[in-house]
Order: sequence, then structure tokens, then C-alpha cells
Amino acid sequence: MKKSIIYCSVLLFLVTTFSCKKLLEESPKGLTVEAFYNTPAEVEAGLAAIYTPLRSQMSGFWISILESHAEWGAGMSGSANFDPFKSMQGIDKVGENNLIPIWNSFYVAILNANLVISNAPNGKALTDAQKNVYVAEAKFLRAFTYFQLVRGWGGVPLHTEENLSESGSIPKATKQQVYALITSDLEFAEMQLPDKAPLVGKPSKWAAKTLLADVYFYQALYDKAALKANEVIVSGKHSLEKVTVADDFNKVFGMGSNSAEEIFYLKYNVTSPSQIVLHTMQITTPWFGSNGFGNINWHNNAKFYTTWNDNDLRKRFNWYNDTRSNPFLANQPEFPRTGVTIISPKKYNNPTATIATFSLPSYRYADVLLIYAEAIAAAGSGPTADAMEKLNMVKRRAYGSDPLQPSAIDYKLADYNTKKAFTDLVILERGYETQLEGKRWFDLVRSGTVKEVMKNNINRDVADKHLLWPIPTIEFDLNKGLDRTKDQNPGY
Repeated sequence: MKKSIIYCSVLLFLVTTFSCKKLLEESPKGLTVEAFYNTPAEVEAGLAAIYTPLRSQMSGFWISILESHAEWGAGMSGSANFDPFKSMQGIDKVGENNLIPIWNSFYVAILNANLVISNAPNGKALTDAQKNVYVAEAKFLRAFTYFQLVRGWGGVPLHTEENLSESGSIPKATKQQVYALITSDLEFAEMQLPDKAPLVGKPSKWAAKTLLADVYFYQALYDKAALKANEVIVSGKHSLEKVTVADDFNKVFGMGSNSAEEIFYLKYNVTSPSQIVLHTMQITTPWFGSNGFGNINWHNNAKFYTTWNDNDLRKRFNWYNDTRSNPFLANQPEFPRTGVTIISPKKYNNPTATIATFSLPSYRYADVLLIYAEAIAAAGSGPTADAMEKLNMVKRRAYGSDPLQPSAIDYKLADYNTKKAFTDLVILERGYETQLEGKRWFDLVRSGTVKEVMKNNINRDVADKHLLWPIPTIEFDLNKGLDRTKDQNPGY
């Protein structure tokens, strides 16, 4: 049955190239989905529709919510939006309402990916090679989106190209079933995506391999994770950006970042500005050309900060001493009210910019090295010299040294020669390396260290129910394939 594009408000890809009004004027008999995906321009418009909802949420509330879970984000200030997340006790109605736009946007991205996957193979003006690349890109983005969902919610409704006509009655899949689809999508993507992405911000085969390594990693399939990460490493396609002073990290995270370290970044411009900059910057800040939202700040006695070596350039790059008053501490009774100074984040900085046209790192070469190091140790009986070398490459760069040359600041294998000691070390370094990138919380949950880390750092207990979020109530209203009692996550 043909699907008439009368629901053009849902199919966001149309607004990237056409308006609904224009389409209806030029095709008074009605335009079908099957009639649209015939030329490269039409399929590219369909692909653009996948990125639109992803970009809107990944750089905004998604990263902010994830960072509010981390020990350095628990100082989220002044907004009830983040209180249920940083409390570590589960999500209340306020928190659920803030998750609904994220949930909806992720599923709009999945819907638009399914439309490309379903219809691009039938494109009359497309070669077989073009069809494969287009479908591979859509599958990569679908896998990327489901990977966000499965880590936040566990098992979720599994919408694919096979059940497009059944969207109102999709049952909840198990976590294993979601991972199976993600893996299948990425196995196709790594075979069909080009060696080099045709445009900045699109995925290459190396992006697919990196995401697949991470997917294996989160399933504790450490042998497979190490193998995929190593394929990216030995390819020589990516390398760590060299850093000698803290501001050199702008080559990795700044407005114009397109470095050799970049594997897959979401790109933002004046028509689709990045919200992460506004969420992390303060209301009055010297590090951005206009006001931020003032969401994240902490104080200089915070344990994560005092235990972090001052010679680590990431510390200087990510945080600055803020001269403002400290009203946010009034809501943090476990911390001192006097004798401390505010510290605020500045990772995504550009003092002259007024529009947040930045790059949001999803995967970069440092991720690959750290995945490989931890996976090698976890897959065997403990760390190897090669695993320690990959970890030290990241650390050397952080201290301004050549990543490829031994340094006096190197960790020594003899000091971390057990699996637990080394794993804890890598997770700590991942925290420093990926701070404000939305990765810390998921790392702590998958490693089983979340309760210990949060208790030790901010003296907050993590409730079991907090490890997953509630499926939004509206999903049960609209999706008759779900059972409100059986399918809601534990504790909600």
C-alpha cells in the first residue's frame, strides 16, 4: 500500500529541500513516498531528515542530562529540569517530561532512516553502488540512534523498515534484540560506507567500525570490541591531534574542528546551532560571545577537581575559575558554603562567537584507543604492554607530550597489572578525556562502578531504578503494543 505524504510534518526531510506546500502544488494528485526516493538529491534530502532530529537533541538536553549524572555535573544549578537526574534516585514526572522530546526526536530519526532503507533500493535513477551507500548511511544513523536508546532505557520498541505500517502497535523488544539490530546495521554499514566520508559530518566505514567496537564493548564482547577498534588503529586513517598548550584542544573541539582525530562528529551551523555550548556556558561568560544558560558549575573543592593533576591540560581547557557569586551551593547541602570558588566549564569555547556553530564529538581517535586498551585487558587475564601503550598515548597528549614517544608521565604496567586496577585506570582517563561529551554516566553503569564512584565523589547513593529511565507515559498512550505494567522499567 502506498503511503501518501500527507503527514509531511512528520517526515522532516521534506523541509530540508522542499516545503509541503510546494510539493502539493507541484503534485496535485499527491506524492507518494515510493515516488520520492528516485534521485540522489531526493535520497540525500531523506538522509538529511535523519540528522535534523539527532542534532537537535544530541547537543542539547541529551548531553546535559547525561552530564548531570556525572560527578562533575551534579552541580547543575538553578533548574528543576535536572534535579531528578542528579539526585540519583530515579526520574520523577518533571524528568520524564524532559525526556519526552528526546525520545520523540530519536524515533523521528529512526522513522526517517527506515524510509530511506525501505525506499532507496527502488530508486529508478540510482546505481546499485549508490543505493548501497545510501542504505548504509541510514543504517549507521539508525544504529547510532538505537544505541542511545538502549543505554538509556534498555529494551525499547523496535521500529524497522519491516513494520512501518504497524507503528501504533510495536511491542517492547529486549535489550538483546535491540543490540542485534544495531549490530546487523553496522555490519552492513562497515562493508558499504566509503573509506572516506564524502562530506564532513557524514560517516565513513571507519566510523561504522568504531561505533561497532563501542557496541560490542557495551555488551561485554571484549574480544570483538578490541578487534574492531584495532582495525581502526592499524588503518592509519586517524591520529591524535598534537597538543602543547591547553588552547590547542580547540583543534579537536572548536568551531572549525576537522582534525585527523575526528571519526564521527555531528556538525552545527548558523541554521542549526549547537545547544551544548549554551547548556555548558554560564549566563555571563568570557568564553562565548553571548550568554549561555548557566546550567553546569561546581566548586574547586569538588573531589574530581582536587584529585585531577594540575599539569593535565584537559583540566585547564575544560574548566575556569568563575568570579561570580555561588548561589547554586545553597542547593548542595553536603558541600561547604564558604571558602570555595566556582568553577565553570569552557570546553566548547569561542569568545567571539554569538551563534553556536560547533562540532559535537561523537567518536574520535582517543575513544578508539581507550576502547581498545580496556577491551584487551577485559578479554584476557589483564592488561598487556600494548594496552598500556594505547592508554599512555592519550595521557601523553593530555600533558602536552608527543603521543607516540615514551614520557616520564607514562603509567607503568607493573603498577596496574591486574584487570581491575587497569580497568579502573582506563575509566578514570576516559572521564578526563570525554568530559562534557555525555559518556561518563554510561561508562560507570556498564562497568558496574557507578554506585561506588558517586558515593565516593559526591556522597550520593544511586538507586537501582536510576540506572534506567522510564518509558514515557505518552508512548503507552500511543503504542498499543506496550503493556503499562509489564513493559515499564523497574521502579516506575
